[in-house]
Amino acid sequence: MGIIGKAVGAVKGFFQHWNTPAEGDYVSSKEVVAYSVGGIGVQFVAAMAYTIAMSANCILVGSIYQITPGDLFIISTINTIVTIIMQPLKSYWIDNTPGGKGKARPYLLWLGPPCAILISLFAFIPMGWSYAVKVAVVGILFIVMNFIFQFYLGMYNTLAQLITPSSGERAKIISLSSIVYSMAPTITGFILPLISNAFDRGQLDVNFYRVTMPLFSFLGCFLAFIVYFCTKERVVVPRDYQQKIKFADGMKKIVRNRYFWIYNISTWFTTLAAAITTFMQWAYIYMLQNATIQSFMTLIVGTASLFGMALAPIMIKKVGKRNAVLISDAFRIVGAVILIFYNTNFYVFTAACYLIYWGAAVQIITNPAMNGDALDYQQWKTGDRMEGFSGNFTIINSLVLLGLNYVIPYINEYYGLLNDYDVLYDASIYSPMFTALAIVTVVGVVLHALPIFFWNMSEEDQANMIEDLKERARKHNEETGYHDASILSSGEMTGEEHEDGATADEVQSEAQELAGAEFEQLCLIDEIGPEIAASIVSFFSHEATKNLIARLNAAGVGLTESAVRKGGGPLEGMTFVVTGTLSRLSRSEAEALIKANGGKASGSVSKKTSYLLCGENPGSKLDKARELGIKIINEEEFFSLLPADGSAG
Repeated sequence: MGIIGKAVGAVKGFFQHWNTPAEGDYVSSKEVVAYSVGGIGVQFVAAMAYTIAMSANCILVGSIYQITPGDLFIISTINTIVTIIMQPLKSYWIDNTPGGKGKARPYLLWLGPPCAILISLFAFIPMGWSYAVKVAVVGILFIVMNFIFQFYLGMYNTLAQLITPSSGERAKIISLSSIVYSMAPTITGFILPLISNAFDRGQLDVNFYRVTMPLFSFLGCFLAFIVYFCTKERVVVPRDYQQKIKFADGMKKIVRNRYFWIYNISTWFTTLAAAITTFMQWAYIYMLQNATIQSFMTLIVGTASLFGMALAPIMIKKVGKRNAVLISDAFRIVGAVILIFYNTNFYVFTAACYLIYWGAAVQIITNPAMNGDALDYQQWKTGDRMEGFSGNFTIINSLVLLGLNYVIPYINEYYGLLNDYDVLYDASIYSPMFTALAIVTVVGVVLHALPIFFWNMSEEDQANMIEDLKERARKHNEETGYHDASILSSGEMTGEEHEDGATADEVQSEAQELAGAEFEQLCLIDEIGPEIAASIVSFFSHEATKNLIARLNAAGVGLTESAVRKGGGPLEGMTFVVTGTLSRLSRSEAEALIKANGGKASGSVSKKTSYLLCGENPGSKLDKARELGIKIINEEEFFSLLPADGSAG
């Protein structure tokens, strides 16, 4: 099959699994689209937040409000101290999110509007205020805004680690969503310079920001609501799992996780590794001096991010996350070395930055995927999910960055950039400055790569940990009486207990009765919450589901009280896993037939699996079954285990 054939097959597969996940996966295509499109909104907000970074290359606070690099560094330092102080409280909030809607999703609803308001206020600071007042107001606004924005952005990224327990699927979702939401900075990078032509001083005109910052901030805020309403969280935990960890105990556990240390030490040097690319805006305005060409060059450079994010899952599959990071860092070093020697020509500058951006884009995928693997390892080692507590590494990171973040402002001031930004029109000023920043970039990338050499968790290791966690959760459920309860927690609160204390298993009835149940009725059943109830109603409303029930009834198969609740049948005590495409049954029909005859249908292979029912084009479950010595049967062998008429026993 050629590249075109594979592409067509991938597209068909994507829409085939619009409502239900592909075999071995947990997330439907519809939910991936919701996460991705909502991500465009989050990135619109981010694009506006990044225009007010406390660094000299920030046009609004630097060139327009004329705040010196030294004072910007002081504001940045105070912000770091506040971040350190607030981090323990922030981590507690994450691991104890109120409302019963999960750990990450609620914050995308709560924090978006205040974030958009604070970002917009930056553009409306009166120009006539004294310098001291402007510095104070900018500082206060930035510290409050940045805390809320980083919390907001962090929760979107955290959701990518919670949306599926599969590392491979996680990387694919992050890749696809990153490609989609990268449209946001591409759009703003293309449109904003064109809009600036309508203002007297272009991007140096404060009125330009008074129009664009509220527009894109609030647009992004409302788009991000899609993520909250159309996605869910999935964590492998026992049915009765409730996490309550004291701060000291939590910190003791995470500091023993070597993968958190490797990941976080590498991030210490992210700012240095990106030193030269953060000044692309200067190159556009002071070197190029053409807003129209800037728009198109932004689009061209943006393709580097597109290719990097698209190739990242392929690289991860072929060489693993660690090697993918090291390869991308090598490209960043090549680009930075070019800029050490050639940085006065804008087009050479852009080409070199293209390599750097490509390498950074690969790590947009690998970084959250590796952090997710580190969280899985933590749960495997200690039994605790640590999304919130792992964020306490920010305290250590921030202390290190207090020193490292002074490097770039020092270079700016050393080469003559104080409070007159017009000196950047002079090549004798910006050329040696860019050379120094390129050297810093090389050093930063090398330091970023060194810890990654010690990352030794393979993709297979992560998959085995998840299988082990599933087995532990199943065993715990059986020991505590939740025999058929799901081991995937959505973060949703379950409904109030039924008035007679019945559980979902105890109120099963005919499929037609379940199909006709109202949303409110389902919510009354213990173990079923609002989101699960909505999913059940949606499932039984589809024509394909109605046809399936009709076919099962015609075959004499029904989810009756005698077949399901009371047990019995030729398959009693057996656990089946179905993989591949069967010739006579769909997977849903096969699983229904297993249950109707007293057996149990599971979604993953484990030591407790009795049979793997294998059809054409089986997935990774076949390899797992062979590894564990599970008996593998075909469709005819399966039917030989059933009564002659194929009905419930």
